[in-house]
Amino acid sequence: MGLTFDTPVECLGVSPLGDPAAYRIRGAVIAIRRADSRQILVY
Repeated sequence: MGLTFDTPVECLGVSPLGDPAAYRIRGAVIAIRRADSRQILVY
């Protein structure tokens, strides 16, 4: 998945145990676990 500059990312919520978290990105809702989110690179 790729994002362009200035793409809004909204955290919709976190599961009761804290993992995963749900995000709205360009109209899609995705759930990302902490272990996976550590692999995300921001330039």
